[in-house]
Amino acid sequence: MSRVLAVIVLYKMSLAESPTYQALRAAFRARRELASEIELLVADNSPEPQSPGHDFVGQYVHDGTNPGLARRYNQALAAARRAGCEWLLLFDQDTRPTIQYFDELSRFLHERPLPEIAVVVPKLVMDGRILSPHPPVFRRPEYEVTLNSSGVIGRDLRAFNSAALVRVSALEPIGGFPEEYWLDYLDHATFHRIQAEGGRIHVMQATLEHELSDAVPDRPVNPARLLNRLRAEAQFYQEYGTFRERLLHRIDLLRQVVGWGRRGQFEQASLRWKALERRR
Repeated sequence: MSRVLAVIVLYKMSLAESPTYQALRAAFRARRELASEIELLVADNSPEPQSPGHDFVGQYVHDGTNPGLARRYNQALAAARRAGCEWLLLFDQDTRPTIQYFDELSRFLHERPLPEIAVVVPKLVMDGRILSPHPPVFRRPEYEVTLNSSGVIGRDLRAFNSAALVRVSALEPIGGFPEEYWLDYLDHATFHRIQAEGGRIHVMQATLEHELSDAVPDRPVNPARLLNRLRAEAQFYQEYGTFRERLLHRIDLLRQVVGWGRRGQFEQASLRWKALERRR
């Protein structure tokens, strides 16, 4: 019986184009034992279904309505329960997991992690800077995450869902993935709830390159996509933040409105103002 169900969520990308799927296939070829430990579910949110190919091993499901990440992860969670898997491995379509990442993950699972370890995450890095995990942004730091960090570092750790391993039993007390965060801030909301229930996050030694689209210079901004992220961020702080965090978040948004306005980027300023004035 496989211990892990890996889910890859696709959107307007074929399996052949997905760096995540190709990296997973390469890992299965290099480490054949992985194929017996990991089942694969591909959840395709593209407008049209695709043929996974004759050599595809796993489940393929399509939903052209593009329900986002949360509903797809909950479908994967249900599939993991049916298959008796202990862990759910979350992937987007363009994460590039390495052989070293899979080797460390396999060692970790075979060492029988303590039951309070609910989530396992690599360090996601862009241009030498750690994007995930990190301490809460608007709090006085009680710990730091460096390239040498590993193990359980601190409480209320913030982490991305890319390449995160989540214990199935830790998702049950929180009702699975919160679908009100259908795309953005789903990871922060989920991991916050898990940690509030006593679960801990284990940080791997492995580092993976990760591209944060908002941080790529000269990339065209999708206004609807950016506004959704900004509103999800505001909702997260409204729901889970302390009074100080909510206040500092609003001040930070105001600074961004002023900053973009001074540079003549009025659409950027307007999007942040819309996020600021909308309270959930």
